[in-house]
Amino acid sequence: MSGTLRCAAFLATTLLLLTSAQAAERDRRALPTTPAEFGEWSGFEGQEQQLGAAVAKAIRELSPEGSPQNDFTGRETELGQGVATVIRTLNVRKPYQHETNDALVKLTLNYVQFAKDHGLMEEMVEEDVRSQMPMLVRTGKFIQQTGMKELALVAMTDRTACFYQLAIEVKREPGKVSFKSPYGTVLAATRQLGMHNLTEKELHEIWTKPRFEQQAAVMGVNVEVSDWRDDGWVTLSIAPEKVASR
Repeated sequence: MSGTLRCAAFLATTLLLLTSAQAAERDRRALPTTPAEFGEWSGFEGQEQQLGAAVAKAIRELSPEGSPQNDFTGRETELGQGVATVIRTLNVRKPYQHETNDALVKLTLNYVQFAKDHGLMEEMVEEDVRSQMPMLVRTGKFIQQTGMKELALVAMTDRTACFYQLAIEVKREPGKVSFKSPYGTVLAATRQLGMHNLTEKELHEIWTKPRFEQQAAVMGVNVEVSDWRDDGWVTLSIAPEKVASR
């Protein structure tokens, strides 16, 4: 995790504890008395600039020197809006504790469920890979020119928000990236509600694994995607002898 994300996560957690202490837990199924009561709020509505300025200051103080990407001068409002959204999301505890990737998880589950129900999984995986083709082809050329096959793992994970905004728990080693499947918490709730009938294992086999394998194939690299494990951890790896020296 970058210094920026660590700082933002630290600030968001701290602010979450402060606002949560002031907010009473309520049953979301209860009849609302006002429209405002029916929504979810951060408590910082209208104060995004001030919030962003405070977070930007903390990031500057905690960041290593010479990290211009961690300077949010002039972008305080934008930063505050992002942090407020994190707080707003994490404040949702019913019917389950929401995480910052909640919207991406639900959208993914919805369209995978639709494709499964209509026999379109193969087409959906192909279309998803096609939509990333410019980045994958460019990375493949970089790999050919540099010999660094590990670039494929970076392209599939740290290079794209489609991954790093979805997978929260990630471990990185030379030639290997492991992540915890992000779908379990939401699926536990939506399966009970009848919204989805997918299991995490099935999702891995019909979506996660073939998608990564096809991405790697476009880049010309043989990336091994682990089979489903009960602990939910998935590993992408290339043979050690193919890993570029650091």
